[in-house]
Amino acid sequence: MATDQVRIESLYARLYRTIIGFGLLIAAAWLFAAFSYYLSRKTGSDWFSRSGSMMALVGTAVTFRLVNFYQRGRAAALKEGLVSIPREIELGLEPPKSYQVLSYFGYVTGIVGTGIWGYGDLLLRLIS
Repeated sequence: MATDQVRIESLYARLYRTIIGFGLLIAAAWLFAAFSYYLSRKTGSDWFSRSGSMMALVGTAVTFRLVNFYQRGRAAALKEGLVSIPREIELGLEPPKSYQVLSYFGYVTGIVGTGIWGYGDLLLRLIS
């Protein structure tokens, strides 16, 4: 039984490392948008809209990769007999809080990035 517990903790450790990596990627996308906004204001060129496309790409990629990673981890745990069917259903309905928060930020990043991508030039003119 101790071996099973170690394998379960290993799966959770991989999940949390993945969440941290993807969280840093989303933070980098937001920082890039802020920096490109600054560049657009200083130089007069339109870098802000371009950063929106990167935000949309990062938000979409992170969300899809995170869901895929989590589902593969659940499937591996079920296949190896580390969790029962009722527990698997519970994990599907109630994933870890950090997973939920990162999924939310992934969606928000994609949506905000799409808005910046489409209307960033108008936002710059409206603000200045």
